Amino acid sequence: MDKKLRLHIIAPDTKLKKSPPETADMVVIPCSTGELGVLPGRLPCTMVLGNGMLRVTTGDETVQFKVNGGLATVSGDVVTVLANELKALY
Repeated sequence: MDKKLRLHIIAPDTKLKKSPPETADMVVIPCSTGELGVLPGRLPCTMVLGNGMLRVTTGDETVQFKVNGGLATVSGDVVTVLANELKALY
């Protein structure tokens, strides 16, 4: 069985047409210093979000979110994104 990332995407006053994925094979986070790719088993870290595209890949499908600032953490196989602004592009 392949390991998955558990994903929590949180943004104030954001209404999405459908819920973001709860699990992912890979997440690419737009940090203030560049993009960070996260796979299961990554060491824990906390980063400041920049402006850009948060990409969530599960199997052959990639879902994108436009984010504008905030924080993200990786702890174990849990990725938490606390975005100041979030817009789903699906």
